[in-house]
Amino acid sequence: MKTILVPLTLSSDSFPALAIAGNLARQRNAKLVLLHAVQLNIAGEERGIQRARLLDELGRDAEARLRELAGGLDGQAAAEILVCEGRPADAIVETARRLRADAIVMRMHGRRRWFHWLHRHTALKVARQAPCRTWLVAPGKNAGQFNLTVVDPRVAGTNAGMLRSDRPDADHSRGAGAKVLAGAS
Repeated sequence: MKTILVPLTLSSDSFPALAIAGNLARQRNAKLVLLHAVQLNIAGEERGIQRARLLDELGRDAEARLRELAGGLDGQAAAEILVCEGRPADAIVETARRLRADAIVMRMHGRRRWFHWLHRHTALKVARQAPCRTWLVAPGKNAGQFNLTVVDPRVAGTNAGMLRSDRPDADHSRGAGAKVLAGAS
């Protein structure tokens, strides 16, 4: 692995995915690319709303926050930061293609059942369209636990490329044939 893309929402919800990506990058001697997509769903330049100025401010704030997060890695891995404009899922997939990323590690909300259908699922859209393996980190049933799902687009068939584990430290580097680990460590 050479490049790991880490899309971040800049909330504390993203930190577990960043920690897992940092460990993965350290183990594989890979570079991290921390990405934040700025999306502004307003029109109104004609009404005096300075959309370009707002986007610029959001971008600068995101860049500063990403620099803080990169600095918090304490040299675990080399990290670059990227801020782009657009719909998050589209920006993530396009950036992964452009960078020829080897993996994407991102946070997935743990929403279930009907609530799942009411909200956009950026992580699932990315996993379906990504050109590389996608590691989805979701909250577990207990505090401090996380579920890890690895989706590999190179494996054909519905869910054939998915590995699930409730151990984020499990080694999923062997591809879809890897052993699926169950139980908390």
